[in-house]
Amino acid sequence: MRVLIASLTLLLAACGFQPMYAPPGGGQAIGPVQIEQIEGKAGHVLRTELSRILSVENGAAPSQLEITLAEQVTPLGIRRDESATRAELRLIANYVLTPPNNAQVMRGSVVTVVNYDIPTAAFGEIAAQDDARERAAETMAQRFRSELALRIAQAREAGAVQ
Repeated sequence: MRVLIASLTLLLAACGFQPMYAPPGGGQAIGPVQIEQIEGKAGHVLRTELSRILSVENGAAPSQLEITLAEQVTPLGIRRDESATRAELRLIANYVLTPPNNAQVMRGSVVTVVNYDIPTAAFGEIAAQDDARERAAETMAQRFRSELALRIAQAREAGAVQ
């Protein structure tokens, strides 16, 4: 069994395997990032979660990340009295990442969609929507980490980022 694992490891090393996001030889995938204030409750949750996720990649000069959020709520599952039983909350974030060495500025967007039930109780929709907004922001933070790592790896490969 050990021989099989050792031979597979050698085959993997011989094929030119390298980490997907990190630079060759190791290092940080994204690097330090200074996240500007984001408006709204979802913005606060997103910034807090991004700060937590990206805090492991601290260093000298941070990149600046500016995010603007837009939110769309679409009612779904209409009852006979034309009230909705479910809704879809779509959180759209447009971002601008400015590297510290004035390299190429990266722009893009990340979208997260969350569905939620609308209860019949008074103020139930407000609570359900707040919960959906928080879940969308937390999911978006994970997607942001992947998006930034991929974009920086592509720029690094193209020679735009060191």
